[in-house]
Amino acid sequence: MVRIVKIKPAKEVKKRCVCKGCGATLEYVPNEIKSYHGRDMSGGPDGREWIVCPNCNKDVTLRSW
Repeated sequence: MVRIVKIKPAKEVKKRCVCKGCGATLEYVPNEIKSYHGRDMSGGPDGREWIVCPNCNKDVTLRSW
């Protein structure tokens, strides 16, 4: 059974990145990451993970494949 111990995420769970659109340093936790999983034109795997910058509203890609 999963139970909530604390709502605020621990420091080791938080990650940081820099928005290439406006230069803001962003801090996020894993449940804020959006993802897309699909196929490219040749049928191979295609996808990415990103967050949205709250300052400029641009997508900040964290990982793509």
